[in-house]
Amino acid sequence: MIDNLLPVIFGYDISAYSFARLFHELGGYRSLVVADADRGPIQHSRLFDVRRIDREVRQNEDRFFAELGAIEREYPDRQLLLLINTDDEVEFVARHPHKLERWIAPYSSEDVIARASNKESMAELVTGLGLAVPKRADVRIVSESGVEAWAAALESLTFPVVVKPQDARFSLDRWWNQGLRKVKVLATVPQALEWFGMLARNGVETNLIVQELIPGHDTAQWLVNGYVDSNGSVTAVGSGHVLLGLHQPAYIGNAGIVLLEKNDVLIDQATRIVKAAGIRGFFSMDVKVDPRTGVPYWLDLNPRIGRGHYYLKVGRVDLAKALLDDVEGRPAQFQTNSRTGIFSIIPQAIATRKYVPDADLWDKVKEARKVAKVDPLAYSKDWHIKRWIYRTVHGLNEAKRMRQFYPKPTETGF
Repeated sequence: MIDNLLPVIFGYDISAYSFARLFHELGGYRSLVVADADRGPIQHSRLFDVRRIDREVRQNEDRFFAELGAIEREYPDRQLLLLINTDDEVEFVARHPHKLERWIAPYSSEDVIARASNKESMAELVTGLGLAVPKRADVRIVSESGVEAWAAALESLTFPVVVKPQDARFSLDRWWNQGLRKVKVLATVPQALEWFGMLARNGVETNLIVQELIPGHDTAQWLVNGYVDSNGSVTAVGSGHVLLGLHQPAYIGNAGIVLLEKNDVLIDQATRIVKAAGIRGFFSMDVKVDPRTGVPYWLDLNPRIGRGHYYLKVGRVDLAKALLDDVEGRPAQFQTNSRTGIFSIIPQAIATRKYVPDADLWDKVKEARKVAKVDPLAYSKDWHIKRWIYRTVHGLNEAKRMRQFYPKPTETGF
């Protein structure tokens, strides 16, 4: 282990705390969390110190690197490990690796990240491997004069469809109040044209991805996360079966409760995809299995660790160990799922039989609950009464949001 290692974690959410917990569990490392807000997941913790920054630092490349320089000067004798989990920050790092001589930065190169972020390029890569992606079309929203072009773009698709902004980070911040959403389900062509027209009338200017909707409620969703070492070998990879996702509009698409279940087919396919894409360091992937055919449809490849990455630790896949083995040049023992269990960032009691209607899957859930039930924020070595109060209130609020936004499962998951 690196004695003078300082994990430097950008963020204030559950993924940031999970990073700190991983490295504390691995080697007792105390991290430095760099945050632009003092939110519940990072409050009252003994695992790290908190460095406050302006919000713009994480969105502005020059200010981001200026902050890294300040940390370098403040910790001249430490080996700095950069742990980030937003697309902007990963792209900053990829564009300027020469600015990171003092840092361990487990992320892909600029060209690889550009390809992984481009939906069309990734679709070509995945289908070139003989694997499936949802059929899609691109729509440009600029004015009502685009109606004919919109209709032509939709001709090749079977409805219903899921619509997402191509550049969600920028577009949602700018156009949320004008009706743009992270995910929008549209049942028919007329409904789609009406919604596009509404956006255009409200002044929205953005590019949209329109994908055919793969049916199935939340339990049709799976996660695959892992680590690719500097030689291109996948040294850690595991899978999780989503039981219930988050359904409030700002967080839709994120898993709330996950069953640790090894899916050899998905792990094999994911490994092929990340190796073909040239990924290095952390990766996270979303896949939906069509309940009609059993065919997995690959939705996203993210060249970063992902918000709920701690779920793999429940299955005894340690991404922090995979990283340090790589950095220190140690032969890495391949890690994959070796234990079942339940990972949750919302109360596990919400995942009732109502949301898990399949009898065989429900039996797996009951057995997994006997083995391990893990909330990454509930760390026994970081107990504090105020942290317990936060988790309790957060859990009650999540139960309320589930009743509000997803009171019962649907055949589409929306």
